Amino acid sequence: MKTNIYDDMNKNEVTYLELFNKKNYILIDVRTPKEFNESTIPNAINIPVLLDEERVMVGTAYKKESPEKAKQIGVEAISKRLGDISNEISEISKNYDEIVFFCARGGMRSGSMASFFRSMGYKTARLNGGYKSYRTFIIDDFENILKGVNLITLHGKTGSGKTKILNELEKRGVETIDLEGMAKNRGSHFGHIGIPQDRNQKTFESMLYDLIKYRKNNVIIIEGESRKIGPIHIPEAFWETMKKGIKILVEAPTEMRLDIIMDDYTGIDELKENLLEVAEKLKRYMDGSSYDKFIKLVEEGNIREAAREMMIEYYDPMYNKSLNKHNYHEEITIDSIENGVEKLEVLLKKYM
Repeated sequence: MKTNIYDDMNKNEVTYLELFNKKNYILIDVRTPKEFNESTIPNAINIPVLLDEERVMVGTAYKKESPEKAKQIGVEAISKRLGDISNEISEISKNYDEIVFFCARGGMRSGSMASFFRSMGYKTARLNGGYKSYRTFIIDDFENILKGVNLITLHGKTGSGKTKILNELEKRGVETIDLEGMAKNRGSHFGHIGIPQDRNQKTFESMLYDLIKYRKNNVIIIEGESRKIGPIHIPEAFWETMKKGIKILVEAPTEMRLDIIMDDYTGIDELKENLLEVAEKLKRYMDGSSYDKFIKLVEEGNIREAAREMMIEYYDPMYNKSLNKHNYHEEITIDSIENGVEKLEVLLKKYM
């Protein structure tokens, strides 16, 4: 009895959970470049069945003409690039035992690719439910992978070097997660300045999930954040684990904090314009004279003193109000990043 392509597409499916038991495989995202760039499964590579404009044409034909016309346009578009796609798959297959295709919902795009290349002798599978099923899985699994994890959170005023300390601890083999780095935002109103804003919520969650899932031990050092880091929201399960963890307050002198702020912001293109734009949004939260002084210092190019003004008149008072919200398990006073790293290494032995 002859098997049609639709029957074959329903075979050789794999769930995302089942992938954890596989070793030498590669994920191929067959969605359009636009879909891929918006969000994908970590380490997947993009070999699109349809390009962005082709998918629009297929969708338009489906709505305005007929499903048959849409399929015809799709087949014609794919046929033009099938040779190039085959060459890519041939090269990829040399390094992997299995090729797993996925699209948005595990439908025609990934199914047809998996079926076609399986008929060519390659070991292939289709991800059941596609990217949507992957998203559902990791969101549901966050709470599970956080079981037994102890998050040690570094708190401190703006410029106290928490991120730099984290980075140095990581170099020394300590398990850390840089939430601000993953969110591409320093976590303040000025946090986006000088950083490409190309991180979205889905990609952030994927990166965070993998870091927790494949951690080396159960003690992870992070930096204290609010529930939002710029436009990015910390997932609920991770946030609750943060609140239950160990909290360490890092105190640093004003001049050291200013040095760190200057190191973070000096050299950024159009810094002056960016600072003035953000300050306008904060105007209602600042004393009139302090705001005017900040603007004047920025316009004069005296960024260090402008940072001092914003830090003392806005950020420090705001942070002091939140001090009573936390019961810190430990407090350290540092005078350099190296000093902070050394003190924390000693302190962390209690919790490792």
